Amino acid sequence: MTTYMDIISLLILVSSFVLVANKKQTSYIKTFRIQSFLIALSMAAIGFRHFQQNGRIDAFILCALIIGLKVIYIPNLLNKTYDKVEHKVEKDFYLNIPILTLLACGIAVFVYFIVTGIGQFDNRDITMQVVNMVSVVLIGIFFMITRKKAIGQIVGFLVVENGIFGTAMFAAEGMPLIVDIGIFIDLLTGVLIMGLMVFRINDKFDSINTNKLKKLKG
Repeated sequence: MTTYMDIISLLILVSSFVLVANKKQTSYIKTFRIQSFLIALSMAAIGFRHFQQNGRIDAFILCALIIGLKVIYIPNLLNKTYDKVEHKVEKDFYLNIPILTLLACGIAVFVYFIVTGIGQFDNRDITMQVVNMVSVVLIGIFFMITRKKAIGQIVGFLVVENGIFGTAMFAAEGMPLIVDIGIFIDLLTGVLIMGLMVFRINDKFDSINTNKLKKLKG
């Protein structure tokens, strides 16, 4: 089980690198979908262990919520939002793609030295899983601030949430079910609001480049 979880956590981290290396906004959404599916697989593995040990099914409920919300509904909602705005490959980055990818790798190395130096984790395998998930959080933030288009920034926010959820999942096998449900409701509300903002930005500026919001300054 530990080896399986190590592989899944590593694949989730790799998906973050793939996200940073992408230019197409539709690829952002596909990468987020794949990343969320990997998290659902991890939660399913935890669910099987809980069910065998004490008959609990809360992890299965969370797995179903992740698939329904993050793998199906939110990506489809983002695709519909993207279909109604401009169809372009994102080109105007703050830095070029190779440099951004190298910086993302540097973030993962930085997190490794920070987390392993804390000394709070006795299990080396859990430590690496937490390192991978904390790296996903920081890479998600990094992705948000290096993209100018609203779709990319929304996906970056979702990746940050994936990383936070993954950190709790791998470190302590998740939070109480009611807490996770509340987080998912907040997440869905946030995505709906951000989707509405994308429409408004596109209507006002005929673009979803958030840099054009600077025109609203008095």
